[in-house]
Amino acid sequence: MATMTAAAWMGVMFVVAMLIRAKVSFVGKAMIPACVIAGVIGFIFINTTGLAGTTNNEYNTISGQLYTFLFINMGLTLAANTGEKKKREKISGIKDLRARMGDSMASGIFGMGSFWALAYAFQALIGFGLLMLIGGYFNMDPVYGLLLPFGFAQGPGQAITYGTEMEASGWADAVQVGVTFASAGFLCAFIWGVPFAKKGIKNGVACSKVKLSDDVARGFLEPENQDYYGRLTTYSGAIDTLTFHAALVGVSWILGQQVGKLWALIPGYFGQLFSTLLFFNGMLVAYAIRYILGKMGLTKFLDRGTQNRITGFCTDMMVCGAFMAIDLDVVGKWTVPILACCAACAVVTWVTMRYFGARFGGSNDFERTLGEWGTATGTNATGISLVRIVDPENETTTVAELGPANIVNVPASYFVMPAILGYAAGAMSTTSLMICLWGVIVGYLVFMAVVGCWGKKTFDIHKGEKYRDGKVYMRHGQPVDE
Repeated sequence: MATMTAAAWMGVMFVVAMLIRAKVSFVGKAMIPACVIAGVIGFIFINTTGLAGTTNNEYNTISGQLYTFLFINMGLTLAANTGEKKKREKISGIKDLRARMGDSMASGIFGMGSFWALAYAFQALIGFGLLMLIGGYFNMDPVYGLLLPFGFAQGPGQAITYGTEMEASGWADAVQVGVTFASAGFLCAFIWGVPFAKKGIKNGVACSKVKLSDDVARGFLEPENQDYYGRLTTYSGAIDTLTFHAALVGVSWILGQQVGKLWALIPGYFGQLFSTLLFFNGMLVAYAIRYILGKMGLTKFLDRGTQNRITGFCTDMMVCGAFMAIDLDVVGKWTVPILACCAACAVVTWVTMRYFGARFGGSNDFERTLGEWGTATGTNATGISLVRIVDPENETTTVAELGPANIVNVPASYFVMPAILGYAAGAMSTTSLMICLWGVIVGYLVFMAVVGCWGKKTFDIHKGEKYRDGKVYMRHGQPVDE
């Protein structure tokens, strides 16, 4: 009852948020997403007057569970149709790979996935290092700073998951700290990402020629601008298409729980740890189900539009819930160090993202930079939301690249996450933790240099220029003779 009441209150906040965006011109022009507006309003109310029938815990539950649902759904989601597939010869080695990167999807997948892995590590170092310096003044242990990448680079779902693991190791209020980091990350993603997107459109470095219409600012589309988002793949008299797609997520969820039981058979800390990661195990099952359906020729009954709407719904509710899950009575005593960690993390992530994003390569280099900024400060879905501002019709392959980018950063997850949780549980020394975090950074920098997604600068948003082999080939959206 309480959880459904909380979902109802979130519905109220969304309606208010959309009215504000539609009626308050500067909010609409700033293109602040309704989920952020709703979350901030809800955060204010639940921490002042309260919301009848609910506590912060219900919003915490909604945000965490929907993250798991979202992650599994993304595993099932069909790849974007990027046009006719061309047959290519097999890659014979690193030299051949580097030569072919260019405008291929590989440069985006490797670039964005690698930076995401870097963010896991350097954000943890920022949080841990900063609290080593100032945490003592506020009675906040540096261990809490290690939650920073779970909130920023991975989102509220994982902040809750790993925060729960840390609480089991004796670190009280770790979930609240993680959720607060995640909410701050969402704010950074949109407050910096939306103006960056608009500037990219204005200065001509975005591939798509998007016009920021009144409809876009208001958030409501007039009938002539409305479109369909999916296909009916089932007979509604048997089962609704949405129900069918949600049911597949349910199957993956249940089987993911069984995979967790298999992990639990592995003796020691890491077997116990992975047995609790339902989002990860469910995602693995989802990939397997999608593969099997493909082999059986049954993906024709899946609809990417419906799957994307499920992702969008989960993202909106998850972001709003993350804000409303924050309990000021718990984290208020640590407001200063938490804000300091968030500010430092945002600045370093922004500066490094601007540097590496301009060197991923490809004609959609700007879109990749924007998408990775949203991902490294929110979730994969946040990155997709920002990309759609500049590429609403998926004219580039950026959105399709953000999914496989998850695979590239998986090795980092196997080092960073267990190292942080192992350290919090007293099963790992500080030296071992530092070796793991710095090892990930060095390893991925080498990988980026070798495969060629850390190359020459390819765009400058301030000058409105795009480069190829170090030479300007486009300025403010117009071709330039080299």
